Amino acid sequence: MTLPMTTNDTFQVAYRTLEREMKACAEDDAAGVFLPSVAPAGPVDYVLICMEPSLGSTSAGQVRERVQAWFRNFLSSMGDFILHFSARTYLCKEGQRYHITDFSKGAMAVKSARAARAQRYDLWYPLLLKEIKLIAKPNAGFFAVGKVVDRHLRRLGFPRPFDEVIHYSGQAARTRKEFVAKRKANFEAFKGTVSLRDIRDAAEDVLRSADVPARFHSEALARLKAPQLTDSSKQLIFNYKVAFESFRSQRDPCP
Repeated sequence: MTLPMTTNDTFQVAYRTLEREMKACAEDDAAGVFLPSVAPAGPVDYVLICMEPSLGSTSAGQVRERVQAWFRNFLSSMGDFILHFSARTYLCKEGQRYHITDFSKGAMAVKSARAARAQRYDLWYPLLLKEIKLIAKPNAGFFAVGKVVDRHLRRLGFPRPFDEVIHYSGQAARTRKEFVAKRKANFEAFKGTVSLRDIRDAAEDVLRSADVPARFHSEALARLKAPQLTDSSKQLIFNYKVAFESFRSQRDPCP
């Protein structure tokens, strides 16, 4: 006897179908290779939209091989895990879920990403809307991660209200400092509340929840072995803390 599909089964089938469309779009785009995010377990309370995956020091062929071996986006760098930690700690209440995605899902070199970005985002925008329709709860909150995404979502008339938060790229380090400079006392009080252990604990939980294969699990954690968080990393976390807590206070004001 064939058992009826559950709501979660239906969601996962729909998400896998959408991933196939995304992969085809990446192949049509030609400039990048499809690098998916971890599939959400179901509809989420918050969606964070980044730009596009970066090839970094790897080739397109290497990325394809890694994806075939299960590799997913947003599970590699200190910046990735700082964003995960901040969303889990300062944005989501108990029982809430978030999803990090990209505007376009084709991994490419940074220099290539800057070229023809408007045309590329135009190509991917219908799939972004399909993704949002599938994964976001009706009252979900949305964040553009960085000014580039903010600008293009506004240009294309994104149908849901959203806020902008700083991108975790080192290229935005100056913006981190400027933000902190206006809130020195609050930042000084905050600095001692976070440590590399906190980021590592969040990373381990994210990797475990996503059932990441041991190879990639170890590889990701190896990038978090610095002696301690740098001041710049703490400035980034502080930026996210203020933004996310401000969003929550406006959405759920105290009675």
